[in-house]
Amino acid sequence: MERQPVARKRSKKLGINGLSTLEADIMNIVWQYKKITVREVHETMLEEGYIPYTTVMAAMNNMAQKGLLKQNRNGKAYIYSAAVSRDAMAKNIVDGVVNKILGGTATPLISHLLKLKKEEDVDKLLELKGQLN
Repeated sequence: MERQPVARKRSKKLGINGLSTLEADIMNIVWQYKKITVREVHETMLEEGYIPYTTVMAAMNNMAQKGLLKQNRNGKAYIYSAAVSRDAMAKNIVDGVVNKILGGTATPLISHLLKLKKEEDVDKLLELKGQLN
C-alpha cells in the first residue's frame, strides 16, 4: 500500500541545527541594532559580501513566521526586532542537542565545555558548578 505524503505544518520550534548561517547572521544584526528594516540588514550584510536583497527579505519574513522576529509595519516598510533573546536561542539549541542527539544526557556536552581554555569560560563554569552544590 502506497503512503500518501502528509503536509507538515511549519513549526515555530527550532530544529536541531537551530538556525541557518543566514538566519544566524540576521539575528546577530537584529540583536545588535534592536529595531531594524530589511534594507538596513541588507546594507550591513553587503559589507561582508554580496547577497541579494530579496534573499534577506524572504529570510526575515520566514523568521517572523517561525516566531524568531517580530514584524511591525511602519509606513511602507516593516521594522523588525528580535522575538527571542540570544540566551533563550542558545538554550533552545543546546536543549535540542542534548535531547535529540545526546539522548537526554548532558555529560558529553559538559565534558566538551571543560576542555575550554579561556579563563573567563573556566571561571563561569566554576561559578555554575558552585550553583549545583
